[in-house]
Amino acid sequence: MYLEKLILNNFRNYEYQQIDFIKGINFFEGNNAQGKTNIIEAIYMCAFGKSYRTIKDLETVKFSTDFCRINLMYNKDNIKKEIELYIDKNNKKQIKKDGVKINRISNHVGEIPLVIFSPDSLNIVKGAPIKRRSFIDMICSQLSKSYLINLQEYNKCLKIKNSILKNENIDKEYIYVLHEKMSEYIYNIVKFRKNVIQNILKKAVLIHKDITNQKENLDLIYSSDFLDLDKENIKKILDSHLYIDILRKVSIKGIQKDDIIIKINDMEVQKYGSQGQNRTVMLVLKLANFEVLKELKEEEPILLLDDIMSELDENRINFLLKYIENYQSIITTTDSSFIKNIENIKISKVSNGRLEI
Repeated sequence: MYLEKLILNNFRNYEYQQIDFIKGINFFEGNNAQGKTNIIEAIYMCAFGKSYRTIKDLETVKFSTDFCRINLMYNKDNIKKEIELYIDKNNKKQIKKDGVKINRISNHVGEIPLVIFSPDSLNIVKGAPIKRRSFIDMICSQLSKSYLINLQEYNKCLKIKNSILKNENIDKEYIYVLHEKMSEYIYNIVKFRKNVIQNILKKAVLIHKDITNQKENLDLIYSSDFLDLDKENIKKILDSHLYIDILRKVSIKGIQKDDIIIKINDMEVQKYGSQGQNRTVMLVLKLANFEVLKELKEEEPILLLDDIMSELDENRINFLLKYIENYQSIITTTDSSFIKNIENIKISKVSNGRLEI
């Protein structure tokens, strides 16, 4: 699949802009705060129904206007398709695919497979466990609608449970009922996460050896209290910790505690990795993300790279550009002078919410 066209109406600092993409590398160059990242954000929102930059949809509506609209046209299996996302000043949001309203986002995620690189991606390696869980959940959700539904339902149950735990009079029986549901969601989520992490590892090991000239060995270890457990034993763990949950007024066991331990030559990167290793592992994981989506979905994902070139040295930039030169990518940068010997490329200048070809 590939993107053909993006139309922005009152989105962020864009009043109106049509953007045509080539199948290769699409560079958007300009100074900071001119609207480059807004292009990537708009594509992301069409794929996931939400922004990766804010939890408030209204922030994407251009100041002093009543609404914003994004139209993304793409080609999938030689069929032209369109996603339209509309947000108004009353915080009403509507997403349509080919003119038909999408009522449940889990039925849509994965339609446009994406891999996004941004400065925040560096936190996948060195940041808190939630960054690594979000990385895996984003991949899993694009691969399986049922995974996303399980994750959404689990989070609803967890929110209800934590709300109950803050009450003075705690309904334990209701919490046990919640545990029954949560154990099923946990079983499905952990099983799927484990398989995806194993697939990511297979791809990452090869890419990492290539980028480090065979000098380093990468490993990913999925850390969870529920690995390889059946639903009954998962529920036992949840039930057995209820007393501590009540004391702390929060659920202390669950998949919200899962993590991925990243190791290079048997040393934990989170604790001992250098800045260079941190950046290399981030790059490797994102490219492995791309390879897994491409293989399992049997289509090429779109690569979104938001100002990531400023975080990489020349060797890593060259490796990345060489890797992606045969795929469609959308890249923002403040300076495109580093581009050398790259074919199938289009560079557009962005200035104050306007595109200059």
